[in-house]
Amino acid sequence: MAKFPKIDSPCPYKADLGAIMDGDFCRMCKREVFDLSAWSDGERVAFLKGCEAEVCVRYTLPARPALAAAALAAAVIALPVAAQEPTVVYGDAAVPDEDYDMIIVGGIKDPKAVAMVEDPADATLPELPVVYDDAPQPVTVKPAS
Repeated sequence: MAKFPKIDSPCPYKADLGAIMDGDFCRMCKREVFDLSAWSDGERVAFLKGCEAEVCVRYTLPARPALAAAALAAAVIALPVAAQEPTVVYGDAAVPDEDYDMIIVGGIKDPKAVAMVEDPADATLPELPVVYDDAPQPVTVKPAS
């Protein structure tokens, strides 16, 4: 079950990140934005514990309803309506419309004391088998008749 930091101050420019980002550098805030998407839970925690001041982060989550609802509750609800992605209502929560990935981006004021967000329902999802295209295929040899 992946853990991500709760965003204290959502990015007001989230709707147009392409226009303000120069690689991992935000031209509006004049700060580096660290992408935590591919980091392990341990790497995320260690990074945040090592930060001395406010830090800007981003991460991408698949828009599965349960995880999306947890992330929305933690970060996106504070954004203006115009800055949010198209949403649908799922139970009591608004979640991004079908095939969207959620991009969570914003500042963490006190990285050493940040709350980590996780979705307990994520643990109930079965692990999917990985099939590699380049894996050798089993060969069946039939005896000569």
